[in-house]
Amino acid sequence: MKKTYLVLTLTVFALASCIIPESNHVEPDFYLLSNTVQDQNQSKFNEDHSFYLREIELPEYLKDSRLVLRPTPHTIKFRELDRWGEPLEDGIARVLAMNLQDQFNNSRYSIFPNRRKEGLRWDLAVSFSSFERIVNDRVSISAKWSARAGDGTTKSDSFSFEYVLPLPGDESEELKAYNLALYSLSQNILEELSTN
Repeated sequence: MKKTYLVLTLTVFALASCIIPESNHVEPDFYLLSNTVQDQNQSKFNEDHSFYLREIELPEYLKDSRLVLRPTPHTIKFRELDRWGEPLEDGIARVLAMNLQDQFNNSRYSIFPNRRKEGLRWDLAVSFSSFERIVNDRVSISAKWSARAGDGTTKSDSFSFEYVLPLPGDESEELKAYNLALYSLSQNILEELSTN
């Protein structure tokens, strides 16, 4: 009788230990930046704007895979369920390069970490100080960029670029705003280079 009770008790404990509680883990969403397709009726730049895009510089907090929310000017919050699908600096470099090369006829370029190709006209350096969603459902992007000609002369010490865009709501609109900001930055770069 004691053996039966002991076997029955051990069986109940063994079965109870096999019950796994339901997971409360929520899978994060992953996002990628993409180039903005320009209006095909726009004329492309015919000048030689071949370029080498150096490593994109970001503040340390933007190197995290989580998207950032800035509730106040002095605080940030990481969004656990919204993440970049690639390192942000790689995504920015890829999209900037595609936006730039789409806007001129002779599109020769290379991007860090690849080696600089021979005969490229410009070395571009871009440094971001913000790339995040801020309160009141807006996106804020701030960057400085500089261009150095292949012959070593500098176009300018740096140009500032700021972009703040109101958002209607969801993450897809936020991503469109980031893409549009990068397109505007590429336009800004090309306009300045074309005045040289």
